[in-house]
Amino acid sequence: MQSELAARNWDFEVWFMARSEPNRNWTLEESDFAFPHQFLRGVHWNAANCAWHLNLEIVSRLRRSRPDVLLVSGSWTLPTVWLAALTRTGGAKVFWSESHLDSVQRRGGISNLVRRCVLSRFSSFAVPGMLAREYVEAFARPTHVYELPNLVDPTRFRDRVSALRDSHPAHKEDRERTLLVVARLAPEKGLLQFLRGVRLLSKDERSRLRIVIAGDGPQRRAVQEQALDLGVALPGQRIEDELTTLYAEADGFCLPSLFDPNPLAVIEALWAGLPLMLSSRIGNHPECLIPGQNGFLFDPFSPESIAAAISQWLSLTAEQLKNFAMTSLEIAERAFEPKTAIANFLNQVLERPATSTRLEPSHNLVRRQTPSGSANR
Repeated sequence: MQSELAARNWDFEVWFMARSEPNRNWTLEESDFAFPHQFLRGVHWNAANCAWHLNLEIVSRLRRSRPDVLLVSGSWTLPTVWLAALTRTGGAKVFWSESHLDSVQRRGGISNLVRRCVLSRFSSFAVPGMLAREYVEAFARPTHVYELPNLVDPTRFRDRVSALRDSHPAHKEDRERTLLVVARLAPEKGLLQFLRGVRLLSKDERSRLRIVIAGDGPQRRAVQEQALDLGVALPGQRIEDELTTLYAEADGFCLPSLFDPNPLAVIEALWAGLPLMLSSRIGNHPECLIPGQNGFLFDPFSPESIAAAISQWLSLTAEQLKNFAMTSLEIAERAFEPKTAIANFLNQVLERPATSTRLEPSHNLVRRQTPSGSANR
């Protein structure tokens, strides 16, 4: 986004609410921030299984800079988002929302009332996919809804994975398959339900299946106990270079989340050219998965449905597996190529912003968000 805006003669800056959050194993280096940015001063706390940020500084910064476009990302529940929504800047405000209706955890009357109140302060939204659009339209009356998918660097997850496969070709039996899961070991990721589904596979299917679950979190001990006799590898949290090695060694990718807004790991798996087995509660499954062409969809609350998806994947011939992998890569290149996706988003916003006038170059675009990285799943 920085390079695309520079080419259009726009100024761009990112304001982060925090450097990290509890129970997040982000691995960030200074080189990751190759764009103008600031970490806002603020108060941070953890309550109700959520990280909260209050950055009063956002008000004075917005009044001083008065950006022509303010792109806000992060949960609608965060006090800093409320401040950004209420502060007048004179420019367009766009809220990036990745939630979908099946990912909503608080459905009470008061929660819905406050959600509608906050979201109604924005007339324009950016969404990563179809299900996120449905969520926005259910809780607000947007004037404009722009497309801005979650994105990763293809050179890391396509080119590096391809190079690893070429330099270290797999030496495994034709019938043996490695299934990779990249997820925090937390209840919302549905790992215990996933392992119950694995137990329903036939003896022959389980003998052909190797499962690797990469990640760490509060359910580590419970997952270890459940996986004891299933031959599941638990390598723990992996940095990006280590993850690409796991993607290169895998024959398929699975994410069994019970609720998940728009996970980056699915985009990584697409660029790695892997067949997908995805929970129907994952927000980006309509954009990433074509059932029967590059993977299979399942109900994460049904062990039988999980077992059926894995069984279908195991039954694919080597040629079919290759075709599924190629389709995943084609989807990545069509829908998640960063330069194209960002250019399309900026074309929409700068040609038709919330102010309903075309913005000319030499303006400011400020994005305010919490930090994110490849380990945030």
